[in-house]
Amino acid sequence: SERPRHRRLRGPPRRGAARLGATLRRERCAQGRSRSANPGGRRDGEVAVQRFVRRSNLMLPITIQRFVEKAWRCHADAITLDLEDGVPSTRKVEARSAVRQAIPIVGRGGAEIFVRVNKPYLYADLEASVWPGLTGIMLPKVESAADVTETAGYLDDLERRRGLEIGSLQLIVLLESALGVWNIRDIITASSRVTQVGLGESDLCRQCGIVATEEHDPFVYARGRVVIEGTAAGVQPIGLAHPVSAVPRLLPADDIRRLATDARNLGFKGTICPHPSWVEPVNAAFSPTPEQVAYYTKVREVFAEGVARGTAAVPLDGKMIDVPVDEWAKVVLELAAMCRARDQQKQQARERAMAMGQG
Repeated sequence: SERPRHRRLRGPPRRGAARLGATLRRERCAQGRSRSANPGGRRDGEVAVQRFVRRSNLMLPITIQRFVEKAWRCHADAITLDLEDGVPSTRKVEARSAVRQAIPIVGRGGAEIFVRVNKPYLYADLEASVWPGLTGIMLPKVESAADVTETAGYLDDLERRRGLEIGSLQLIVLLESALGVWNIRDIITASSRVTQVGLGESDLCRQCGIVATEEHDPFVYARGRVVIEGTAAGVQPIGLAHPVSAVPRLLPADDIRRLATDARNLGFKGTICPHPSWVEPVNAAFSPTPEQVAYYTKVREVFAEGVARGTAAVPLDGKMIDVPVDEWAKVVLELAAMCRARDQQKQQARERAMAMGQG
């Protein structure tokens, strides 16, 4: 095992680089606060439109080579190489050494690539992870805005040294303590790098002394805060419905899809998948169904006809279609188009990989 170490042995970034990083972070924080006040430049009360599709994020233990070799075939929107809980303390150094080679392998199928780092070994993990092909970092056990800005500062330095665009790497932040949930607003607006936020409910149970049962959902409030605060800040909330959110386990595809559909109906945009068998039902659950696409296409047609006649409220199948319903129909259809485009993008990537003999 090794002692926790936040900084590399060569010391922190040079003073000039640190000043530049601090300036960039201040600018991003200002952007984050502006985005929080009016995310995406939307009018007050206007329905938020997703900026990207990341329905499924497969958690992959990087020390199991056969999993690394096969993961790109699983159709996940994102794959996270796990350096944290999926790796025993005696193999952390070995796991870091595998990241650079694993990134292009797991990315063959068009998935975005993240790395989940260890908070006690933050800089060592980041230095091993920031290479071309990486989409971003999954940052666990976040409790304050300082956790985010510290990580963003390290990423500024590493992006510059590795020839990557400054600010290009994203952050998925996980709140796994009561303090993290309490500070969620400051955390998700601390840097414009933050694109998703979720709960670590198992750790929350342990810290709060909660015994998770199927009958009692202890995190209605916490999950609600993730959805409301995330949406207000333009940050996607990710998660799953109770009870699997607190006690992950293998389930039949129909049960996974049902739980993921429940999460979607609560406002979540995607979830972390602990096993490849989760990916397909999760992708389906967080995508509009063909029936929804057909219905909301009709909604838009009927409403447009009504507007042309000079009315903004028209009947359809016993329901009244007005401006809010039409706006929601537009959101659903835009999301459906984005999901189709994302699936096509991944399919093309897999076909290219197969054509190059990488299968």
